[in-house]
Amino acid sequence: MNRVLGRWDSVAISIGIVIGAGIFRVPSEVVPHISSPVWILIAWTLGGIYSFIGSLCYAELATRFPHTGGDYIFLRECYGKLTAFLFAWSELLITRTGSVAAIALMFGEFAIKFLPYKAGEWEVKALAVGVIMTLSACNLLGLKTGSRLQNALTTLKILAISFVILCGLFAMKQPANNIDFVHFLSKETLSTFNLFNLGVALVPIMWAYGGWRDNLFLAGETKEPASSLPFALFLSCIAVTVIYVLMNFLYLWFLPVDQIRHAKLVGTDLLSVICGQAGEASAKILGIFIMVYALGTVNALLLTGSRIASAMSLDNPLFASLGKLDEKRQTPVRGILFNGLWSCLLVFALSFERLLYFTGFSVWIFFAMVAASIIKLRHQSKEKESDKFYTPLFPLIPLIVASVALFLALSTFMDYKIESLCGTAIIMCGVPLFFLQNKPES
Repeated sequence: MNRVLGRWDSVAISIGIVIGAGIFRVPSEVVPHISSPVWILIAWTLGGIYSFIGSLCYAELATRFPHTGGDYIFLRECYGKLTAFLFAWSELLITRTGSVAAIALMFGEFAIKFLPYKAGEWEVKALAVGVIMTLSACNLLGLKTGSRLQNALTTLKILAISFVILCGLFAMKQPANNIDFVHFLSKETLSTFNLFNLGVALVPIMWAYGGWRDNLFLAGETKEPASSLPFALFLSCIAVTVIYVLMNFLYLWFLPVDQIRHAKLVGTDLLSVICGQAGEASAKILGIFIMVYALGTVNALLLTGSRIASAMSLDNPLFASLGKLDEKRQTPVRGILFNGLWSCLLVFALSFERLLYFTGFSVWIFFAMVAASIIKLRHQSKEKESDKFYTPLFPLIPLIVASVALFLALSTFMDYKIESLCGTAIIMCGVPLFFLQNKPES
């Protein structure tokens, strides 16, 4: 593949996936586990810090293996083709395509509110499918077209959320909660701390932060990957952390904790308070914001997901056709079409949303394995190369990242036991398929 992406294209892809509708609804999922305003802000800050130190690990792996495929390549090089296949199997069939379907449906749910008639479920699904197919078609035109569209959508995202933050900062009033940063280490604050509750709360928080490393799936098409990829990883994590902490600060400043707990879309409640009596107008404004966010996230997921298909096609005969490139545009046409069509099928599946919970446990297991792979790779090649990025404080940083990922996997399992076991079973179904496709001909 041709290297056509610059560092800012890479930044736009990462931020475009991370900043989605999650920041407008995930806060209500956090409050049931930690209700102290101070600890809520600490938890969101910890999520950003963890993302950043995770990016240190991924930056080293990206400069070691600047090839299209991201986590698939890292897992293959360290643990073998079977582990990499199971990762790609879960991403292509459930995790990534399921996310595309879910977010496209969210777009449809908000878009029907602007139709001149009362629309139902079929209109929502039709709009969702239309969005997926339209963005898939845009990506078929080539990576330059897809990345330019992503740059535009990410810019709109940043402008929209900056508008909300500025409105909140200019409309400051007496806080709705006691946000006492000075005495946050007091006995009263520390008494509300519970490590397990923090771990469970971090699961939805880290879901909201998810996607900062997805630009690595396009590493083989990025110019000067040794400098561009680490730059995009670090900048994306820092920018998203600042935005998320500021948004949660505004939620806690304007809305009582109990209101956040029961809010279906806490962003609407925030704008209603900021805009006064113009509640309906604020809801429509937020609806437009979420539609823009959904478009940016779906486009980025389709863009990166097709590259997973392309990478795994080189090692797995069953998926070999997905890696075929268009000679003129150098895009994995079949990989893009597969992701788009499968996502459309999931739109009409009754239980696809539940599949997202099924893979939550395995996602953190794979993440821990990627972080730990640096330790093995360092032992294999002890001499440092000047053109590579190396994770500082080795091996402390990789061990912290892997340990926290395992802790989050345990927290997910404790909270969603049945979903975790079912998700693991679905992924393990890929094991016999892997060996069957590689069975020697008699």
